[in-house]
Amino acid sequence: MDQVLIKAAGYIFIIIISYLLKRKGLFDFKDQRTIMKLIMNITLPAAVIAAFANFEKDTRLISITVIGLCMNLIMSGIGYLVALRKSRKDRAFNIINYSGYNIGTFAMPYLQSFLGSLGIVVACLFDAGNAIMCTGVTYAIASQVTSKEKFNVKDFLHKIFSSVPFDVYIVMLFCYFTDIRFPKAVYSIASLIGNANAFLAMFMIGLSFEIVFDKGILRQVWTSLFIRYSINSVIAYLFYKYSPFTNEVKTIVVLIMFAPMSALNVINTIKCGGDKEKSGLLNSLSIVISLTIITILVIKLNLK
Repeated sequence: MDQVLIKAAGYIFIIIISYLLKRKGLFDFKDQRTIMKLIMNITLPAAVIAAFANFEKDTRLISITVIGLCMNLIMSGIGYLVALRKSRKDRAFNIINYSGYNIGTFAMPYLQSFLGSLGIVVACLFDAGNAIMCTGVTYAIASQVTSKEKFNVKDFLHKIFSSVPFDVYIVMLFCYFTDIRFPKAVYSIASLIGNANAFLAMFMIGLSFEIVFDKGILRQVWTSLFIRYSINSVIAYLFYKYSPFTNEVKTIVVLIMFAPMSALNVINTIKCGGDKEKSGLLNSLSIVISLTIITILVIKLNLK
Protein backbone atom coordinates (compact mmCIF):
# COMPACT_ATOMS: atom_id res chain seq x y z
CA MET A 1 0.00 0.00 0.00
CA ASP A 2 2.80 2.42 0.90
CA GLN A 3 4.43 1.91 -2.49
CA VAL A 4 1.17 2.68 -4.30
CA LEU A 5 0.52 5.82 -2.24
CA ILE A 6 4.07 7.03 -2.87
CA LYS A 7 3.64 6.48 -6.61
CA ALA A 8 0.33 8.35 -6.69
CA ALA A 9 1.86 11.18 -4.64
CA GLY A 10 4.72 11.22 -7.15
CA TYR A 11 2.28 11.79 -10.02
CA ILE A 12 0.72 14.73 -8.19
CA PHE A 13 4.21 16.09 -7.42
CA ILE A 14 5.14 15.98 -11.14
CA ILE A 15 1.97 17.90 -12.01
CA ILE A 16 2.77 20.55 -9.38
CA ILE A 17 6.41 20.90 -10.52
CA SER A 18 5.31 21.21 -14.16
CA TYR A 19 2.74 23.85 -13.26
CA LEU A 20 5.27 25.87 -11.24
CA LEU A 21 7.86 25.72 -14.05
CA LYS A 22 5.22 26.98 -16.46
CA ARG A 23 4.38 29.86 -14.11
CA LYS A 24 8.09 30.71 -13.98
CA GLY A 25 8.13 30.97 -17.77
CA LEU A 26 10.42 27.99 -18.40
CA PHE A 27 7.73 26.23 -20.46
CA ASP A 28 4.96 27.49 -22.72
CA PHE A 29 2.30 26.22 -25.14
CA LYS A 30 4.89 25.24 -27.77
CA ASP A 31 6.58 22.95 -25.24
CA GLN A 32 3.21 21.39 -24.47
CA ARG A 33 2.78 20.58 -28.16
CA THR A 34 6.27 19.04 -28.29
CA ILE A 35 5.60 16.84 -25.25
CA MET A 36 2.26 15.81 -26.75
CA LYS A 37 4.03 14.68 -29.94
CA LEU A 38 6.60 12.72 -27.91
CA ILE A 39 3.85 10.92 -26.00
CA MET A 40 1.66 10.12 -29.01
CA ASN A 41 4.44 9.06 -31.39
CA ILE A 42 7.18 7.57 -29.19
CA THR A 43 6.65 6.86 -25.48
CA LEU A 44 3.01 5.70 -25.54
CA PRO A 45 3.44 3.30 -28.50
CA ALA A 46 6.55 1.91 -26.76
CA ALA A 47 4.62 1.50 -23.49
CA VAL A 48 1.88 -0.39 -25.36
CA ILE A 49 4.42 -2.83 -26.85
CA ALA A 50 6.10 -3.32 -23.46
CA ALA A 51 2.73 -4.04 -21.81
CA PHE A 52 2.33 -7.15 -23.97
CA ALA A 53 5.74 -8.60 -23.01
CA ASN A 54 4.38 -11.13 -20.48
CA PHE A 55 0.86 -11.37 -21.84
CA GLU A 56 -0.62 -14.88 -21.59
CA LYS A 57 -3.71 -15.47 -23.70
CA ASP A 58 -6.88 -16.39 -21.82
CA THR A 59 -9.84 -16.65 -24.19
CA ARG A 60 -12.25 -16.72 -21.24
CA LEU A 61 -11.39 -13.11 -20.43
CA ILE A 62 -11.47 -11.64 -23.95
CA SER A 63 -14.90 -10.11 -23.23
CA ILE A 64 -13.14 -7.80 -20.73
CA THR A 65 -11.77 -5.90 -23.77
CA VAL A 66 -15.33 -5.31 -24.98
CA ILE A 67 -16.29 -4.06 -21.50
CA GLY A 68 -13.41 -1.55 -21.59
CA LEU A 69 -14.57 -0.29 -24.98
CA CYS A 70 -18.24 -0.13 -23.93
CA MET A 71 -17.46 1.81 -20.73
CA ASN A 72 -15.87 4.53 -22.85
CA LEU A 73 -18.82 4.61 -25.25
CA ILE A 74 -21.29 4.85 -22.35
CA MET A 75 -19.41 7.67 -20.63
CA SER A 76 -18.90 9.59 -23.89
CA GLY A 77 -22.61 9.20 -24.64
CA ILE A 78 -23.56 10.54 -21.21
CA GLY A 79 -21.14 13.44 -21.65
CA TYR A 80 -22.75 14.27 -24.99
CA LEU A 81 -26.27 14.19 -23.49
CA VAL A 82 -25.24 16.45 -20.58
CA ALA A 83 -24.07 19.10 -23.07
CA LEU A 84 -26.86 18.48 -25.61
CA ARG A 85 -28.19 22.05 -25.40
CA LYS A 86 -24.73 23.60 -25.35
CA SER A 87 -22.26 24.44 -28.13
CA ARG A 88 -20.56 21.89 -30.39
CA LYS A 89 -17.27 22.51 -28.56
CA ASP A 90 -18.89 21.80 -25.19
CA ARG A 91 -20.35 18.55 -26.53
CA ALA A 92 -16.98 17.50 -27.96
CA PHE A 93 -15.28 18.43 -24.66
CA ASN A 94 -17.66 16.21 -22.70
CA ILE A 95 -17.32 13.30 -25.15
CA ILE A 96 -13.58 13.34 -24.46
CA ASN A 97 -13.46 14.24 -20.78
CA TYR A 98 -16.27 12.06 -19.43
CA SER A 99 -14.57 8.93 -20.78
CA GLY A 100 -11.09 7.38 -20.62
CA TYR A 101 -9.35 5.49 -17.81
CA ASN A 102 -5.74 5.88 -16.69
CA ILE A 103 -4.94 2.20 -16.26
CA GLY A 104 -1.31 1.67 -17.28
CA THR A 105 0.23 4.35 -15.08
CA PHE A 106 -2.28 4.41 -12.20
CA ALA A 107 -4.61 1.42 -11.76
CA MET A 108 -1.94 -1.13 -12.69
CA PRO A 109 0.22 -0.59 -9.54
CA TYR A 110 -2.82 -1.36 -7.34
CA LEU A 111 -3.68 -4.49 -9.27
CA GLN A 112 -0.07 -5.67 -9.33
CA SER A 113 0.37 -5.09 -5.61
CA PHE A 114 -2.83 -6.80 -4.47
CA LEU A 115 -4.02 -9.18 -7.18
CA GLY A 116 -0.89 -10.54 -8.87
CA SER A 117 -0.60 -11.71 -12.46
CA LEU A 118 -4.36 -12.14 -13.00
CA GLY A 119 -4.79 -8.47 -12.13
CA ILE A 120 -2.28 -7.50 -14.81
CA VAL A 121 -3.94 -9.68 -17.48
CA VAL A 122 -7.45 -8.36 -16.74
CA ALA A 123 -6.19 -4.77 -16.57
CA CYS A 124 -4.40 -5.09 -19.91
CA LEU A 125 -7.47 -6.60 -21.58
CA PHE A 126 -9.71 -3.83 -20.22
CA ASP A 127 -7.09 -1.28 -21.24
CA ALA A 128 -7.06 -2.70 -24.77
CA GLY A 129 -10.71 -1.69 -25.23
CA ASN A 130 -10.13 1.53 -23.31
CA ALA A 131 -7.07 2.44 -25.40
CA ILE A 132 -8.82 1.77 -28.72
CA MET A 133 -11.19 4.58 -27.72
CA CYS A 134 -8.69 6.93 -26.06
CA THR A 135 -6.02 6.72 -28.75
CA GLY A 136 -8.26 7.26 -31.76
CA VAL A 137 -12.00 6.62 -31.75
CA THR A 138 -13.03 9.13 -29.04
CA TYR A 139 -11.08 11.93 -30.73
CA ALA A 140 -12.56 11.02 -34.13
CA ILE A 141 -16.10 11.15 -32.69
CA ALA A 142 -15.45 14.45 -30.87
CA SER A 143 -13.89 16.11 -33.92
CA GLN A 144 -16.89 15.00 -35.99
CA VAL A 145 -19.17 16.72 -33.47
CA THR A 146 -17.23 20.00 -33.75
CA SER A 147 -17.32 19.84 -37.55
CA LYS A 148 -20.22 21.52 -39.35
CA GLU A 149 -19.72 19.27 -42.36
CA LYS A 150 -21.73 16.09 -42.95
CA PHE A 151 -20.41 12.81 -41.58
CA ASN A 152 -17.67 11.42 -43.80
CA VAL A 153 -16.71 7.78 -43.20
CA LYS A 154 -13.36 8.15 -44.96
CA ASP A 155 -12.41 11.21 -42.90
CA PHE A 156 -13.59 9.51 -39.69
CA LEU A 157 -11.50 6.39 -40.33
CA HIS A 158 -8.51 8.51 -41.34
CA LYS A 159 -8.58 10.28 -37.96
CA ILE A 160 -8.74 6.95 -36.13
CA PHE A 161 -5.93 5.21 -38.01
CA SER A 162 -3.69 8.29 -38.13
CA SER A 163 -3.17 7.78 -34.38
CA VAL A 164 0.12 5.89 -33.88
CA PRO A 165 -0.86 4.44 -30.44
CA PHE A 166 -4.15 3.16 -31.90
CA ASP A 167 -2.34 1.46 -34.78
CA VAL A 168 0.18 -0.11 -32.39
CA TYR A 169 -2.62 -1.40 -30.13
CA ILE A 170 -4.37 -3.00 -33.12
CA VAL A 171 -1.12 -4.71 -34.19
CA MET A 172 -0.37 -5.92 -30.66
CA LEU A 173 -3.90 -7.26 -30.19
CA PHE A 174 -3.56 -9.14 -33.48
CA CYS A 175 -0.27 -10.61 -32.22
CA TYR A 176 -1.96 -11.51 -28.93
CA PHE A 177 -4.83 -13.39 -30.57
CA THR A 178 -2.54 -15.16 -33.08
CA ASP A 179 0.20 -16.03 -30.53
CA ILE A 180 2.87 -14.01 -32.34
CA ARG A 181 5.77 -12.97 -30.09
CA PHE A 182 8.55 -10.49 -30.75
CA PRO A 183 12.16 -11.13 -29.66
CA LYS A 184 12.80 -10.23 -26.00
CA ALA A 185 15.09 -7.39 -27.09
CA VAL A 186 12.12 -5.61 -28.70
CA TYR A 187 10.16 -5.64 -25.44
CA SER A 188 13.24 -4.56 -23.44
CA ILE A 189 13.89 -1.54 -25.67
CA ALA A 190 10.17 -0.68 -25.73
CA SER A 191 10.08 -0.84 -21.93
CA LEU A 192 13.09 1.47 -21.66
CA ILE A 193 11.39 4.09 -23.84
CA GLY A 194 7.90 3.48 -22.48
CA ASN A 195 9.01 4.10 -18.89
CA ALA A 196 9.16 7.81 -19.74
CA ASN A 197 5.49 7.86 -20.70
CA ALA A 198 4.02 8.30 -17.21
CA PHE A 199 6.36 11.20 -16.41
CA LEU A 200 5.67 12.99 -19.71
CA ALA A 201 1.91 12.46 -19.39
CA MET A 202 1.80 13.91 -15.86
CA PHE A 203 4.15 16.74 -16.87
CA MET A 204 1.87 17.67 -19.76
CA ILE A 205 -1.16 17.70 -17.45
CA GLY A 206 0.76 20.14 -15.24
CA LEU A 207 1.42 22.40 -18.22
CA SER A 208 -2.31 22.35 -19.00
CA PHE A 209 -3.33 22.92 -15.38
CA GLU A 210 -4.57 26.32 -14.26
CA ILE A 211 -5.86 27.36 -10.85
CA VAL A 212 -9.41 28.50 -11.55
CA PHE A 213 -11.45 30.88 -9.40
CA ASP A 214 -14.37 31.27 -11.80
CA LYS A 215 -17.38 29.82 -9.95
CA GLY A 216 -19.06 28.85 -13.21
CA ILE A 217 -16.10 26.77 -14.42
CA LEU A 218 -15.59 25.20 -10.98
CA ARG A 219 -19.26 24.22 -10.91
CA GLN A 220 -18.89 22.59 -14.35
CA VAL A 221 -15.76 20.72 -13.24
CA TRP A 222 -17.28 19.35 -10.05
CA THR A 223 -20.52 18.48 -11.86
CA SER A 224 -18.55 16.52 -14.47
CA LEU A 225 -16.60 14.66 -11.79
CA PHE A 226 -19.76 13.91 -9.79
CA ILE A 227 -21.53 12.49 -12.86
CA ARG A 228 -18.48 10.45 -13.93
CA TYR A 229 -17.95 8.81 -10.54
CA SER A 230 -21.69 8.34 -9.87
CA ILE A 231 -22.25 6.52 -13.18
CA ASN A 232 -19.14 4.40 -12.67
CA SER A 233 -20.31 3.55 -9.14
CA VAL A 234 -23.68 2.30 -10.42
CA ILE A 235 -22.12 0.26 -13.25
CA ALA A 236 -19.44 -1.15 -10.90
CA TYR A 237 -22.13 -2.24 -8.42
CA LEU A 238 -24.22 -3.92 -11.13
CA PHE A 239 -21.14 -5.59 -12.62
CA TYR A 240 -20.00 -6.95 -9.26
CA LYS A 241 -23.47 -8.20 -8.34
CA TYR A 242 -24.68 -9.70 -11.63
CA SER A 243 -21.74 -10.48 -13.97
CA PRO A 244 -20.78 -14.17 -14.44
CA PHE A 245 -17.06 -13.69 -13.72
CA THR A 246 -15.23 -14.93 -10.63
CA ASN A 247 -15.12 -12.63 -7.60
CA GLU A 248 -11.43 -11.96 -8.23
CA VAL A 249 -12.05 -10.77 -11.81
CA LYS A 250 -15.05 -8.72 -10.63
CA THR A 251 -12.89 -7.02 -8.02
CA ILE A 252 -10.22 -6.13 -10.58
CA VAL A 253 -12.74 -4.61 -13.02
CA VAL A 254 -14.46 -2.64 -10.24
CA LEU A 255 -11.13 -1.11 -9.20
CA ILE A 256 -10.38 -0.21 -12.82
CA MET A 257 -13.73 1.57 -13.19
CA PHE A 258 -12.60 4.06 -10.54
CA ALA A 259 -9.28 4.84 -12.23
CA PRO A 260 -8.60 8.53 -12.99
CA MET A 261 -9.25 10.07 -16.38
CA SER A 262 -6.81 9.16 -19.13
CA ALA A 263 -3.96 11.64 -19.61
CA LEU A 264 -4.80 11.41 -23.33
CA ASN A 265 -7.99 13.37 -22.59
CA VAL A 266 -5.93 16.56 -22.37
CA ILE A 267 -4.18 15.79 -25.67
CA ASN A 268 -7.47 15.03 -27.43
CA THR A 269 -9.02 18.20 -25.99
CA ILE A 270 -6.15 20.27 -27.40
CA LYS A 271 -6.48 18.57 -30.80
CA CYS A 272 -10.19 19.45 -30.86
CA GLY A 273 -9.51 23.07 -29.88
CA GLY A 274 -11.19 22.66 -26.48
CA ASP A 275 -10.51 24.17 -23.06
CA LYS A 276 -7.19 22.52 -22.15
CA GLU A 277 -7.02 24.27 -18.75
CA LYS A 278 -10.40 22.84 -17.71
CA SER A 279 -9.39 19.41 -19.01
CA GLY A 280 -6.12 19.62 -17.05
CA LEU A 281 -8.00 20.59 -13.88
CA LEU A 282 -10.45 17.69 -14.33
CA ASN A 283 -7.58 15.27 -14.87
CA SER A 284 -5.63 16.47 -11.84
CA LEU A 285 -8.61 16.33 -9.49
CA SER A 286 -9.60 12.88 -10.77
CA ILE A 287 -6.21 11.53 -9.63
CA VAL A 288 -6.84 12.67 -6.05
CA ILE A 289 -10.45 11.41 -6.05
CA SER A 290 -9.53 8.03 -7.57
CA LEU A 291 -6.66 7.55 -5.13
CA THR A 292 -9.10 8.07 -2.25
CA ILE A 293 -11.86 5.82 -3.66
CA ILE A 294 -9.56 2.94 -4.69
CA THR A 295 -7.79 2.99 -1.32
CA ILE A 296 -11.16 2.73 0.46
CA LEU A 297 -12.21 -0.12 -1.86
CA VAL A 298 -8.96 -1.99 -1.23
CA ILE A 299 -9.64 -1.80 2.51
CA LYS A 300 -13.35 -2.68 2.19
CA LEU A 301 -12.65 -5.66 -0.08
CA ASN A 302 -9.97 -6.92 2.35
CA LEU A 303 -7.22 -7.03 -0.27
CA LYS A 304 -3.68 -7.63 0.97
